[in-house]
Amino acid sequence: MVSVRRVAPVLLLIAAIPLFGATKVSHPPRELHQVGDHWTAYFPPDPATYPAGSKTYAIKRGDSLWAIASSLYGNPYLWPQLWESNTWITDAHWIYPGDVLLVEGEAAGRTADNNNGTPQPAQPGGGTRVSGGPTGGKDTLNASITPPESTDTGVPVPLGSEGDVYCYGYIGDPNENLPNAVASYEDVEMRYQPGAAVQSMGGSLGDLMFVDGGTATGITVGETYLVVEPQDLVENPATHQVIGRFYDFRGQIRIIRADEHKSCAVVVQSCMEIHVGNRIKPMPQLPIPLAHVPALPPFCDPLVQKSSGYIIRAQGGWRDALGVGLLVEVNVGKEDNVNSGDFLTVWRPSVQPEQPPQILGEIGILTTEAHTATGRIMEMRYHMMVGDHVELR
Repeated sequence: MVSVRRVAPVLLLIAAIPLFGATKVSHPPRELHQVGDHWTAYFPPDPATYPAGSKTYAIKRGDSLWAIASSLYGNPYLWPQLWESNTWITDAHWIYPGDVLLVEGEAAGRTADNNNGTPQPAQPGGGTRVSGGPTGGKDTLNASITPPESTDTGVPVPLGSEGDVYCYGYIGDPNENLPNAVASYEDVEMRYQPGAAVQSMGGSLGDLMFVDGGTATGITVGETYLVVEPQDLVENPATHQVIGRFYDFRGQIRIIRADEHKSCAVVVQSCMEIHVGNRIKPMPQLPIPLAHVPALPPFCDPLVQKSSGYIIRAQGGWRDALGVGLLVEVNVGKEDNVNSGDFLTVWRPSVQPEQPPQILGEIGILTTEAHTATGRIMEMRYHMMVGDHVELR
């Protein structure tokens, strides 16, 4: 297994929304005590106890984990990696000047910035949260599909972008229970097309909408929710049995008002047009994994016989000629010991009897479900296609 730093799968707060969107404001810890020459709510380790040669960062007034990650890693969306190294911070939205952070030395000093000038999402470590998110469509967020960085830098790299994890989707239960849905838009009369046999109403960033569903079905005022659109059924390419349904992420909405059965909301992030009838589900935490991209296995090396499956779907519905940077789904996931940050070797049986399989490339895993996962093609020796085999490194 390739060495990788993973983010602990915990929420920042109960119902807190990471990375994108607005949430309820968390209250600062009330019990402060003095540590050295400053006051803090935490019990930080003595910096002298950090491993020899460790890099550290003394928090200054006005800092946030978001800003510190941007400075140290070159990418603010990697703030969960910084938080994971300092688990004594129990609420990532509140940090205190004078406390000293442990910074993983191999990751510090990066200069690449993957934020692409998009509006700032929630900023952990500052005590405040702001609404917002990328304002472009899905094509804008995923415009660059070149691989993050070459494997010969010796530096761990983010395996994707915020658009890859929050503007793509997942394979789930074909009949997943999603009781809440987009009902209509505030300016419905402006969207109605007289005489049209089929009315397709959609909205984007800033639009106001009505939601079918309220407190009785789990809606909470002030929370941000993902909008998903159920798509095609996905089959196992070998057995043709249905694995699940692809759910497309369309954007995010924040609930403004709700009663027991109805709600009002505003679109705070749009990936693609949000249609009437799209379903609504709670926001997950999907930190971008940071890892060393492994070199391709040498020619003629045997496979390692670990968790294995197939590429079962590819971004845009492509089935062949899949290349570097493209997102793909595989039919192995958390319950198959495949986790965010892992790598899968892609291979294809040889057409020649008794000849070793052809090694095609590497997929870096971004997000996982129980028995499926979404990954990004990071390295490629030969083109890939839906139906190619994958095996855990």
